[in-house]
Amino acid sequence: MAIGKQRPSQPPKRGLGGGKQQAPVKTPPKPTAPLGGAKKANKAPLTASQLGKRPLGQSQFKASQYDQESIDVTSSIFDLDYKRIMPVRNEPIEMTDGSFMQLMSVSGKDLDTLSEAEVVRTLRNFETWLSTFTDDFQFLSTTLPTNTASQQTELRRHLSQVRTEKASVTPGSRRHLQLEDRERKLLENIHIEEQIQDEIYNAEFVLFLYGPTLAELEDTVRRAQSKGNNDFVPRHISREKKIQILKQYNNQNEKL
Repeated sequence: MAIGKQRPSQPPKRGLGGGKQQAPVKTPPKPTAPLGGAKKANKAPLTASQLGKRPLGQSQFKASQYDQESIDVTSSIFDLDYKRIMPVRNEPIEMTDGSFMQLMSVSGKDLDTLSEAEVVRTLRNFETWLSTFTDDFQFLSTTLPTNTASQQTELRRHLSQVRTEKASVTPGSRRHLQLEDRERKLLENIHIEEQIQDEIYNAEFVLFLYGPTLAELEDTVRRAQSKGNNDFVPRHISREKKIQILKQYNNQNEKL
């Protein structure tokens, strides 16, 4: 009896349409997150120390770590050379180094309106002042509002008289109507003077004089007023005008 080689058993081949096919293995669907993101479990929020941050509005330094005065760095008051306006005669200005300064007004002249002889005399007197006055000084040309205070005072005085007389006459009479017309004209003139003071600026000349002491400053002022042959004579100015000049001189937004 012949012994043949045994062939390994192979799965039977199935033809098209023959036999039953094995059902495919179905994998379970993965859970999907709801629209808008999955919900996380509620956890306690981290503290500021855990995040390495300090609470909003609180400094990370303690008050005991430093001691510094609060100084307004935008102020330029410490850079000025002026200390105060002295409450004495002619109101000189005290400087930070202990010396003193005086501001004086110099009247300008329109040479175009003068005769040739007057122009020559004015220039010679100014030349004489420059050659004989040897003290330290400085000239400043500036524009300041026109001062119409005296004109306004005079107009208001007349207005008061008109109103007083108007109250004593019969309303509707001829004199009453005349006073009403005069009152209206005075009010218009006062308004014009106020507009001139607010809108029109005059070119003025300011003389700066210096002295180490008040006595020496007074001597300098006296010499400045006596060296111009009565044609070039500096005059004292008010305290308010000195403040106005110094404010304009030290304001970088102003044009002198």
